[in-house]
Amino acid sequence: MQLRDYQEQIVTSNLDAKSRGVGATLNGLFTGAGKTVIFCTMASRMPGRTLIAVPLRELAWQTVDKVRDVAGLDPGLEMGEFRSDEGDWWSPKVVVASKQTLLRKRCGEYRYTKFRDISLVIADEAHLMCSEPCIAMFRHFQSLGAMVAGFTATPFRMDGKAMMKVAQ
Repeated sequence: MQLRDYQEQIVTSNLDAKSRGVGATLNGLFTGAGKTVIFCTMASRMPGRTLIAVPLRELAWQTVDKVRDVAGLDPGLEMGEFRSDEGDWWSPKVVVASKQTLLRKRCGEYRYTKFRDISLVIADEAHLMCSEPCIAMFRHFQSLGAMVAGFTATPFRMDGKAMMKVAQ
């Protein structure tokens, strides 16, 4: 898929940020700008694995389809009863997960802790992922070396809380 110039610039800027050790980015783009295309492209180009966290079930299914279309990858899905196939011999390069599922505890641990080798965490609709549990999840991945890239058409919150409290 041929990206538009501004989309390519955002992909390149985020990948450069990761290579410089930046802990988090916030990407505010207008509705219809192709945020999903941008972050699916980032996932395909990023060395290592990518976790794409989405706030809604419908967005999870749409993102799985878009990863296949844009990146040509078959992503894992971690949502409700769906479990991304993680094993000693194979793990998908991209995992799409619902925020609610990642923040659910299983055996005393948050479900997101099963992902130990993530290089990039995409927070789709980042303005909806500013709760303390979400911030703790993002910091967990940052402590393992991942960069968190937030994407939203609404890069501000009406309650005045900071969008990216996870920047290191």
